[in-house]
Amino acid sequence: MIEPHGGSLINRMVQESTHRERVDDIGSLPRIQLDERLFQDAMNIANGRYSPLKGFMSSDDFLKVVHDRTLEDGTVWPLPVVIDVDADLAAELEPDERAALVDPAGDVMGTIAVEEIYKFNKQESATHVFGTDDTDHPGVAEHLSMGDFLVGGPIDVFEGYRYNESDLHPKESRVLFREYGWDRVVGFQTRNAPHRGHEYIQKCALERTDGILIQPKLGEKKAGDYQDDVILSSYQELIEHYYPSDHVALSVFPSRMRYAGPREAVFDAIVRKNQGCTHFIIGRDHAGVGDYYRPEAAHDVFEEIGDIGITPMLFEHAFYCRACDGMCSRKICPHGDEERIYPSGSKIRELVKEDQSPSEKIMRPEIAEFIMERDDTFVGN
Repeated sequence: MIEPHGGSLINRMVQESTHRERVDDIGSLPRIQLDERLFQDAMNIANGRYSPLKGFMSSDDFLKVVHDRTLEDGTVWPLPVVIDVDADLAAELEPDERAALVDPAGDVMGTIAVEEIYKFNKQESATHVFGTDDTDHPGVAEHLSMGDFLVGGPIDVFEGYRYNESDLHPKESRVLFREYGWDRVVGFQTRNAPHRGHEYIQKCALERTDGILIQPKLGEKKAGDYQDDVILSSYQELIEHYYPSDHVALSVFPSRMRYAGPREAVFDAIVRKNQGCTHFIIGRDHAGVGDYYRPEAAHDVFEEIGDIGITPMLFEHAFYCRACDGMCSRKICPHGDEERIYPSGSKIRELVKEDQSPSEKIMRPEIAEFIMERDDTFVGN
């Protein structure tokens, strides 16, 4: 089984009763209210999905990540994982003291051992992380809207927190792979309902491995993206009819899209390494948005950053070729663009919004029918 990133799988899940006995009067601690994005980050730290992180980043780690794409100890890590607060709450917090972490429902879900409260340069860090300071970029806009202070320190989260019934924690997916006898496991991430191009790429990767973990990223997205349950349900439909059940697993990665392009590609690969995957599929323009990143940037970054312990499987766009009469890529298809139908996710979404069914050449009819039956298929409907 592949080693987790950094060498060991972090576990910051604690029994609530034991933790409350150990921490004096949790109810009297300063309270940090977590929105959905921070709630997901806290869960991912606690269950080991963000190994080797034990908590939210200190200023040293934050600055190294922003500028060098590594933690302070040199471990590759491309995106900040930070908890932001406003000036009033920052004034309540003290280093070497604890604060309560409050989930979106208003319940205390654990604590953070505060090591540091620090200010950060929003504009500079956004430019480094996203490659732009353009506020039309959704990741930049979110970054600039953060509170003015960051809180660093290890966290403890009460046992029992799970995003949904399809959320396989890393220790669980690793047990599953071992039980299935999968030595080579490829991970696939998506933020879309599946089209034939996705299916083609997944099955090409599965030909070279023992199993595939299909893991949609579920969480805050931009307007016009698919709703979480649409993505998950459409994949359940596809797997039931078109995949061998003993070679595929479906889970979720509870996390917002950051739209950070190549940095997010590395981040997503590390998460799948922690899940137990040995390989990870990277398509063109992974985690991109608009024209902010070169389509091949998410491929090139793995050459730049070096070996991170998981093998990237780099794929070009897949398309349906009329002359070949099947799904292809440029590597195996000799025909020109006039014969090709590209299954663009954005074009498919536009067709669905206009109540037009995508061609069965680019999307399975039952998947198209499922997503078109919904009144709330997209974020911001």
